[in-house]
Parts: sequence; C-alpha cells; structure tokens
Amino acid sequence: MPYLLLAFLSLLWGSSFLLIAVATRGFDPVSFAFVRVTIGALALWAIASLRERRWPRGGKIWARLAVMAALGQAIPFVLLGDAARRVSSGDLALMMGAAPILAFILSRWLGEGPPWTFASALGLALGLTGVAVCVGGPGGGSFYGKTEGFLAAFCYAAGATISRGASRAVGPSTAAATSMTLSAAALGVAWRASGGSVAALAAIPTPSLAAMAALGVFNTAIAYFVYFLLVVRMGATFATLNNYAVPFVGLILGAAFLHERIAISAWAGLVLVIAGIALTGRAVGLARGRA
Repeated sequence: MPYLLLAFLSLLWGSSFLLIAVATRGFDPVSFAFVRVTIGALALWAIASLRERRWPRGGKIWARLAVMAALGQAIPFVLLGDAARRVSSGDLALMMGAAPILAFILSRWLGEGPPWTFASALGLALGLTGVAVCVGGPGGGSFYGKTEGFLAAFCYAAGATISRGASRAVGPSTAAATSMTLSAAALGVAWRASGGSVAALAAIPTPSLAAMAALGVFNTAIAYFVYFLLVVRMGATFATLNNYAVPFVGLILGAAFLHERIAISAWAGLVLVIAGIALTGRAVGLARGRA
C-alpha cells in the first residue's frame, strides 16, 4: 500500500506541469495562483476538519505559517504561472527536480540537515549541473522562463524546510490549509489590484477552468494530504522518494499530451538531476540510520 501511495503521489505532482500548461492558456499568472490556492485551501480545510482539530496558536506559529505561505505557495505559484507561458511543461518539471537538492543545501545551512559527505557533495554537483544543462541547453524555451522555474523550485525548498515546525505544532493538514488560506488572502488583494474580476474568470475557456479545478483539488490538496500521510506512516525519507519520478513523469506527459519535443539536453539534464537526488537522498538516509 505505501508504494501504491508513493506512485500515486509521483503521478499527481508529475502531472501538475501538464495541467499548469493548459490552465495558463486562460489564466494570467496572478489569477492562476489566486484561484489555485483558493481551491486548494477549501479542499484542505475539508480534509483537516475530518482529521485534525488544532488551531494555530501564538505569534511564532502564525509567522512561520505566513512565511510558509509566501515561499511555499504564493510566490512559486505566480512564478510557475508566468514560466508556463514561456517554456514547455517538461522544462518546468526538470526545474522542479532541483527542489530536493536545494532543500538539502538549505537544511544544512540552517543546521538541521545531515552532515556533509562525499556522496552528498557529489549529488549536489551532479544535480545542479543537470539543472544548468536544462537551463542552458538548446532545447528551446526562454532562459527567463527556465530561471523562473528554478526560482520556484528554490521557493518550494525553502517552504518545505520552514514547514516542518508548523506541521509538528498544528498537524500537517491544518498547517497546509492555514498557509494556503493566507496565500489566498494575499493573492486575492494582488488579483484585485491587477484588475481581476469574477466576470473575467467566467470568460476563461472551459479546458483551462477544468485544468485549474483538477490542479487545485487533486494536484494541490490531495497531493499534500497523501504526502503527509506517507510522512506519518513511513517517514520523510520514504515520502520524498517521489522526487525521483516527478521530473520524468512531467517530461513524458508533456511529450505525450502536448506534443512537446524532448531535446537531448533535457534527457542529459534529467539523468544528472535524478542521479543528484539519488546521492543526496542516500546521504540523508545513511545519516538518519546512524542517528
């Protein structure tokens, strides 16, 4: 059962880039991020109401949740909403492969991660080289869009690092739902300030609306729920194994459904990124085994 959940999670997060590409044909970056977090927050509150009853208490927790909302959701969702208009969904999936590697760097910088080893250093070098190959390769797509994707990956890594304390304090579903509610409030202000309106949303083509609904419910709310369920049942190391498959799934789905061409540089970058994740993940696993 845990492996089925892991495969399901990999499919959910790997298919996000396909849905983002379809949704952003009708949504501008700010409205894309606003509607996505709003749907995700509503779905997560439904899940949290069945599982957890703890409400965040204290300024420290609320501050952590606010930073988690900004770095883990609001900023990267806007970046991805704009990047999807400039690069292929496969390119975005490859950029997201940098997230676990960046999370390892951030956790070490904050003094929370495992010690440096030769395997982890080699993994970081391979993974970041893979990202550089994808960004600078001749496969098409704008350098600016790929950079936005990489910055989104950095935000996800920072948000994941910060979220650990909040999840322990109030429970994973409540932490995710609360942070998404904060994101929706902030993005709602930005959406209105940028001229957003309900009438404009109603005029968005049906395929983009359908992609957004699926993205908000399945690839945001349910994916978060499955991830934290795996963390509780099997541990964080097992849960993060989905990172091996997500770039590959995103690349293949983009080629299959959007007819995106996969350049040789993309395959080379994918191999390097997965090798980097494998080595850094092995270093984390060995360190936890010694603890």
